[in-house]
Amino acid sequence: MPPASQAFCWRAEDLANRQQWRFVGQPSLLELDQPALRRWLDPLIQELKTGSGAALIQGLAGLNEADLRQLFLAIGRCIGSVDTTYGELYDVVDTGVSYLDKAIPVSQTNASTSVHTDSSRLETHPRWVGLACVRQAPIGGGSRLVSAIAVHEHLASKHPKALQRLYQPFVRDVVTPGSEANALALIATNAFGVYADAADGPTLRYMRYWIEKAHERIARPLDPLDLEAFDLLNQTLNDPQFRYDFDLGPGDLLFIDNHKLAHDRDAFSDDPAAPRLMLRLWLNDPGESEPRP
Repeated sequence: MPPASQAFCWRAEDLANRQQWRFVGQPSLLELDQPALRRWLDPLIQELKTGSGAALIQGLAGLNEADLRQLFLAIGRCIGSVDTTYGELYDVVDTGVSYLDKAIPVSQTNASTSVHTDSSRLETHPRWVGLACVRQAPIGGGSRLVSAIAVHEHLASKHPKALQRLYQPFVRDVVTPGSEANALALIATNAFGVYADAADGPTLRYMRYWIEKAHERIARPLDPLDLEAFDLLNQTLNDPQFRYDFDLGPGDLLFIDNHKLAHDRDAFSDDPAAPRLMLRLWLNDPGESEPRP
């Protein structure tokens, strides 16, 4: 394993006991100019790049929604360049539609997202994902993080043949804005591995549903050994020794490395008077080369 990946190789207990990924923010951060905010964020950025790959800011519950949006975006711009595929800030809210009935992101529903990484389109691969909690659901909606590197090392040790299959390309369904008209043509070329090699070690890109849906739509059945590999991957991603479960509360800001960590949220039930609302931010590192598909 490259030295650059070693810090990302943690288990749930490691992250639970690690204090370096937790930060206490203050509403006064809004008053800082970008250079001063960047200096305050230096330890957080180091944690994202050379630490656990996750960073959680708490202590901002007193901010109103407009100020939280402003601060969240300002922090994101200090970390990387904003990916505007879904706009600068994307509202993660239940639309009342099922992703099983319509090709929409699971984030637009109240279902569990399953352990995954963001973006199923080859050309769009944000390095970091940010989530800001405006309102949490009264029931469900808990968060989960998993080190894709620790899972990779486990599979390499226990199930090397399954891991090898995860490196071959699989097509993925495309649900990004503007793709509806030629989705089938896009799917045929939208192929890449679940795991891939990059200069800084293994990279994960995975949401099982969109792989299976795409292979179904273009009538290219998955091999039973591929499905077995997905089963082993899912089993490991959801193993309590690897998956760290926690709750985001109002005002919490979470940033994760979307190449090295996978994430999930529980299904939830909303309060109709105050629906669950998260803000999502995709960030790219312009100086980083993409992993080889």
